[in-house]
Amino acid sequence: MLYTVDTARLLAQTYPNTTALTASAMKLTTLIAPLALVATAFAQGAIELPLTAVNKQTLELRQAVETWKGDLLGTIPILKSNTNIILVSIKKGTKAAQDSQPLDFLGALGVAVATKSLPQSVNTTLTALVTGKPKFDKLLLSPAILINLGLQKSATAEMSKAILEKIPAYLRSIAEELIRLIDVAFELAIRRFHF
Repeated sequence: MLYTVDTARLLAQTYPNTTALTASAMKLTTLIAPLALVATAFAQGAIELPLTAVNKQTLELRQAVETWKGDLLGTIPILKSNTNIILVSIKKGTKAAQDSQPLDFLGALGVAVATKSLPQSVNTTLTALVTGKPKFDKLLLSPAILINLGLQKSATAEMSKAILEKIPAYLRSIAEELIRLIDVAFELAIRRFHF
């Protein structure tokens, strides 16, 4: 049983013969309380880490597309990022959210901070992909990009749903707006790659 300092003092006052037990409980509480806070922060941070990775990898994909000269060899980092790395991080984010306890205000705030730039990163990266579409067309790679966009959109929707379920109800409308911005960006990019 974990005693708080107040509980331990109350026990000492009520049962004076248990001062050794009370002192031990107070020491144990002093040691365990910070560990509990760290464990809580770590558990809530488990969602933030994959989101931060997705944002970073999305920006790396954008840079790879923007610096690509249109040659076949230059598509390797683009296709690698587009198919494997980002999808793995999205799936890790989904798993972390599914395994997470419901977030409190601070946990939701941490997720919000981790995702604040994600809609813009996704939008600019998808814009770079659409801008590079003529080069992908020339190498007959547009269908591969389209398939990857569909996979990422689906995985992102699954991750968003898992995270949304953990956000406190009074903050869900804000999270839903961020999700909507990302979804719209995917829809526009997919539509462009269909033609």
